[in-house]
Amino acid sequence: MPKDLIIKNITNMEAVTKGNFAENSSFFEKPVICRKDVDTCTVAFVEVPVGKCSYSYHWHERSEEVFYIISGKGRLRTFYGEREVKTGDMICFPTGEKGVHAIANASDTESLVYIDFATKPKTDICVEPDTNQVYIFGEHVSPMTLDLPKKQQEPLVNFIAD
Repeated sequence: MPKDLIIKNITNMEAVTKGNFAENSSFFEKPVICRKDVDTCTVAFVEVPVGKCSYSYHWHERSEEVFYIISGKGRLRTFYGEREVKTGDMICFPTGEKGVHAIANASDTESLVYIDFATKPKTDICVEPDTNQVYIFGEHVSPMTLDLPKKQQEPLVNFIAD
């Protein structure tokens, strides 16, 4: 179905409480642009309270993400180690292992607020190296979780096509 122009004001938009993705995972998300709105991307405003993190340490095999830090400071864990991010920083996570990431609020006094822009392929695979789990989900796929062997040898993505 053809899509149309979308203009949304997030001021009064209800935030969805999320969590249970990792230890200390608890955050609020305003899903501004969803898959039902457009075909290939999503946009969400994410607010992470003091002492909490958002999603667990993970990467996507087919989806790229970009975070723009609106306010606060975060502790970002990536393939290259940990570093602090702050208001005004933009972070791009490529697909695959080098795009692995997790972000936690690094402030003792204020929430970490960022925009999460993500591409959304028809099928994606999300890998969590800390838990050795793989999540497969998409437009025509029933979500499923697989446990990886202790040492992952090859990506499990070559058999899935859009």
